[in-house]
Amino acid sequence: MIEKITGQMTLKQIIEMHSDLGEALSKMGFDTCCSKMSTLEDACRDKGKNLQLVLEKLNQIVDQLNLIESIEEKFKEKI
Repeated sequence: MIEKITGQMTLKQIIEMHSDLGEALSKMGFDTCCSKMSTLEDACRDKGKNLQLVLEKLNQIVDQLNLIESIEEKFKEKI
């Protein structure tokens, strides 16, 4: 299971959690190359983005990924 994302996590930590999260950060306009050591909170402030909205979007992806993982695990148990 992927843990919930917080504003204190670095972009690098978030990117390493799952490729979908890195892709989402890129689509939101975050620099996922040179600014990976910034916290999400700092990156939002630098980009003028609302931290709470970004957290909601990223954690929706986390919830979806965790649901998929849960379903896959249940499916494997039945085989």
